[in-house]
Order: sequence, then structure tokens, then C-alpha cells
Amino acid sequence: MGTEIVFVLIIPVALICTVGAIGFWFGVAKAEQPTRSWFIRPYLPLIAGFTISMAGLALLTYIECDADFTSLIQEGYYTEAQRPIYLPRRVVGQAIVSLVFVLPLICFAVVPITTRLIRTSRLTLGRIGLRLVIGWVALSFAGWLLSLNLTPPYALLDLLKSTVVPSLIYGLPIPVAALLLLPRQREA
Repeated sequence: MGTEIVFVLIIPVALICTVGAIGFWFGVAKAEQPTRSWFIRPYLPLIAGFTISMAGLALLTYIECDADFTSLIQEGYYTEAQRPIYLPRRVVGQAIVSLVFVLPLICFAVVPITTRLIRTSRLTLGRIGLRLVIGWVALSFAGWLLSLNLTPPYALLDLLKSTVVPSLIYGLPIPVAALLLLPRQREA
């Protein structure tokens, strides 16, 4: 009953996260699109950012699963002929497990921070980068604190190294898409 619960949780987690992200973004969409025509346009940065994040998740999951499967072949657990059978299943399963953890972080951390930057007219590359670094360090520190009960605990430096790419993949696309796709605020 370990991984099975994750597969049961993915649909409710995805629904809650989608509703949360749309709810946070609604204020931005309302401010950006005062008329009812072309109602999807203000949501394009959110959709584009999620699409890029999910493509990054798929690519990162494939790379990790392929490396793991290659090591299992070298250790004799599988043969190379079994790769086309088992690798796709492992990638899909691992991607679903990852989604359960990634979606809440994106929807309840990245999206609200981005909407706040948009509402306060402070959405710039510098501010996005600063928040990304803060999130990266906070995520690494939280992982390190959670690992203190393990024997041996993870080193903070190792966690900092291992969370760089996920922080970039999941933390950058939505704010950068908003920066590029939303109209600039005109200064009075």
C-alpha cells in the first residue's frame, strides 16, 4: 500500500490544484481582460507555464528513470531486451508520483507569488530570480530538516545541488510566461 495511494490521490490533488491555480490567477485575468471577449487570453501565461513545467517534468522523469533502469540492467535485474517493456511503465508511474508533490508547490507557491508580483506591478526578471533563489534554498533546507531523522541524513550541500534543476523547471516557466505574454503596465 505504498505507491498505490499516490495513484488514488492524483485526481483529487490535480483537481484541487487546478481550482487553486485558476482561483489565484482569476484576479490577474480580471484585471488584464476587462471585457468578456477572448476570455482565455489572460490565462495564456498560466497555461504556457504549466505546459513547459509538465514537459520539463516528463523529460526529467525520463532521464532519471532511464539512468536508474540502466543501472538495474548492469546489476542483472533486467535485460536490455526488457527496456521497451518496463521503462515506459516506470516513467509514467514515476511522473504520476512526482505530480502529487510538484502540483501543490506550483499551484500554491509559484502561482500566488507570481500573481502578487503582477498585481503590485513588480514582475521583473530580477524579482523572479530572487524569489526563485529563495524558494530553492527554502526547499533544500526543508528537505534537509526532514532528512535529519534518516541514518545518515542528507548533506545540505547535496540537497542544494539536487534541487537546482527542479526549482528551475517548476519555478520559472509561469512567471517568465507572465512576463512575456501579459501586456506591460503603462506608467502614468
